[in-house]
Amino acid sequence: MNISLNPNQEESKKITGTKELVEYILESGNEVSKMSDEERAEMDARIMAKLQSGKKLSEKELNYLQRTNPVLYAQALRVQRMAEAVEERLRHAKSKEEAANIISSALSGISQNDPYREYIYAAISRVVAEFHDSDAYNKLPDTIEDAQRKNSGECGDVFKDAEDSEDADDSFDLLNWSPLTEVYDSLPSFTAQA
Repeated sequence: MNISLNPNQEESKKITGTKELVEYILESGNEVSKMSDEERAEMDARIMAKLQSGKKLSEKELNYLQRTNPVLYAQALRVQRMAEAVEERLRHAKSKEEAANIISSALSGISQNDPYREYIYAAISRVVAEFHDSDAYNKLPDTIEDAQRKNSGECGDVFKDAEDSEDADDSFDLLNWSPLTEVYDSLPSFTAQA
């Protein structure tokens, strides 16, 4: 097996065996240990600043957290998932009133005892600010009733035929109709005089 790694570099390392491949993977996966204390402190500060401002962490930052601080990694993922859930619910909101209800329930659902409360609040606030600045929010009707009226106006007349009009007098009752009724009505009627 002959594998060339980092083809862009001038010195490409060739791996010819499985043992060399395992060594390379172990070395490349251990980039955190190669970082200096200053670089680690800088990375930690950058991650904490992003969490406090509610921003999403990059893949590199998540990988760093996973290796150095698994507890904070799990909590950062939880914060991002909660923000994504609110974002998804806001995408499906039918009115500004419904969006406000989604936002208030999301913010009130954050426990007072949660140690990562400020991070969750910041992430949800970022999602809300982005949503309020979007065109989708501006196009929403104000109330739920307006949204229902808008939807019923668009979909309400879908089954209306050209033959159906307000002047038409249909005495046909579908609930009381049966094929036997049609046969019975088509039979001749006789009147007998006594």
